[in-house]
Amino acid sequence: MTAVRFKKIFEPTNIGQMRLKNRIVMPPMGTNYAEAGGAVSQRMLDYYEARARGGTGLIIVEGSAPSLQCNISFWGSPSYQASLGDDKFIPGWRMLTDIAHKHGAKIAIQIMHATLENWDGKVVQVSPSPVIVPARLMGVFGGPPHELTVEEIAERVKWFASAARRAKEAGFDGVEVHGAHQYIVAAFLSSATNQRKDKYGGSVENRARFLIEILQAVRREVGPDFPVWVRFNAQELGVENGITIEETRQMVPLVVKAGAQALHVSAYGAGSYITTAPIPDTVGFLVPLAEEVKKLTRVPVIAVGRLDLELGEKILEEGKADLIALGRRLLADPDLPNKVAEGRLNEVVPCIGCMECIERLAFDERGEGVTCVINPALGRERAYEIKPVKKAKRVVVVGGGPAGIQSAIVAAKRGHKVTLFEKEAKLGGQLNIAALPPFKGDIFPWIDYLVSQVEKTGVKVKLNTDVTTEIVTREKPDAVVIAAGGSPLMPDIPGIDKSNVVTAEDVLSGKAKVGQNVVIIGGGMVGCETGHYLAKQGKTVTIIEILKRMANDMFFMTRRRLMDGLRSKKVTLLTSTTCEEIKEGSVQVTTAEGKKEIIPADTVIIAVGYKANDRLYKALEGKGPEIYCIGNSAKPRRILEATSEGYRTGLAL
Repeated sequence: MTAVRFKKIFEPTNIGQMRLKNRIVMPPMGTNYAEAGGAVSQRMLDYYEARARGGTGLIIVEGSAPSLQCNISFWGSPSYQASLGDDKFIPGWRMLTDIAHKHGAKIAIQIMHATLENWDGKVVQVSPSPVIVPARLMGVFGGPPHELTVEEIAERVKWFASAARRAKEAGFDGVEVHGAHQYIVAAFLSSATNQRKDKYGGSVENRARFLIEILQAVRREVGPDFPVWVRFNAQELGVENGITIEETRQMVPLVVKAGAQALHVSAYGAGSYITTAPIPDTVGFLVPLAEEVKKLTRVPVIAVGRLDLELGEKILEEGKADLIALGRRLLADPDLPNKVAEGRLNEVVPCIGCMECIERLAFDERGEGVTCVINPALGRERAYEIKPVKKAKRVVVVGGGPAGIQSAIVAAKRGHKVTLFEKEAKLGGQLNIAALPPFKGDIFPWIDYLVSQVEKTGVKVKLNTDVTTEIVTREKPDAVVIAAGGSPLMPDIPGIDKSNVVTAEDVLSGKAKVGQNVVIIGGGMVGCETGHYLAKQGKTVTIIEILKRMANDMFFMTRRRLMDGLRSKKVTLLTSTTCEEIKEGSVQVTTAEGKKEIIPADTVIIAVGYKANDRLYKALEGKGPEIYCIGNSAKPRRILEATSEGYRTGLAL
């Protein structure tokens, strides 16, 4: 059934002389799992082995620096970007390629110069031209980047060629030149960042010259049969003078003639284009670009853009691309290809599109590495391996939210006898509420997956049960996990007890009715998402935040997406504003300018945070069985911390 349903995806294909067992590609994604300075780490080996073992046809290792000179962080220290900049790295890479080949996967590596270089201990950003394009990485230090001379360009071409030679010696099956997004090759390709007047600027042919010279130099180093290809922006969205699809039509024949044996079609966007719908939220948004490129050439085309298997199969059947890249979905579930091939679709862990993997990595100065909200074992595959217990315990888990469910599933997989209590009529806890605001709908399939895993692992579930110490004692457990969540904080504001005052949680869950004029006290993520949710229903919404910045507890990509949504719905956003009193039909506030204002309010919604619900934990602590307090019961935080703590607790039992 599944083999027929996904016939094209699991059909073998080639890139040059490299034979792939299926058409699933794991695209290069930064991890920061390398050792400081770029050497392969055990963590990298475990991470990539999990994806090779999981059935991926082609793994493209994350963008790796072609020189020691450009393996440097924004902060001036050696970065955790992987490196091909010296022969000393070859043995480590050989270990990785051997592991991938052991599992039947082909493995390539992306060569990437991120624009930063170490010049005698000083961090310098290089570019084709000394220009700063708004909302683009070029110019991250505020001042203009250094314009590369012709001699410096030639030197960097040699870096790429030497890196490719090392990749081949290390056993890689191919190399990809990173010519996409906002990095050095892409900067040459775009008129927005390339304003040169010499042979490297002006026409499409001139702007592509740097990339062509790299491909030609690489080909000389690795020979005619070694697979080499390019990832590039087929279009730049929202970038003045950016790459157009018409320019791409001119460029594609040039790179193919220069030796590119495949084309990995991506895109770049400035401002809201990289942070709001449709790019992060619409499945297959970039497929039309791959389709356009496919019309231009016979070499294989790799499509990207938040693809899923259903769409991937359709793309392949219709000839819009030859391979499909599944990035974040393989972070969430490294076994996705094997599960689908074996007909176990209901066991695939769904990506929820939360962007945590991307956003946290952008601020990862210490090299903690990429994380996944729904896969706590990401980057910890060895340490978090689920092993059977020698002696099964009777385990009681209180709370059916993400922390409680995760701990119950892991404990049950290890062989413990687990009973899970939930006070509501269904499992999921606050996930059921978190899934309701705009951009959050992908949480629902994850809830379904978690519930199915609870059933599959044999966890005994008792719903509609408000657990007391007597109930726990009656179960005679060897271990108790308290994951009862948190309770909304209620600020000390005159009028807070009026009948028209409700919590964001009650609004989203449908327990509270909301009038036309709404004032939300608290402009963090919960308050802003609730405001967006209500504004889409036609409500008139004002959000009051005491801090200078709205949604200050969010990372930049999802925050900008949410802010754009609020502004598009004409939501009034008041920062540095204090709510002084809640009155009948209105609230009184003091604005940032110190003015007293009255705002109409049929409904006042409180969204100032949560407090830990640890009453049961304190009542049971020290009275017999081992006990754990996790998730919001211990300290209100995000889903990432809840699932991670739940997983670790399941391992510790």
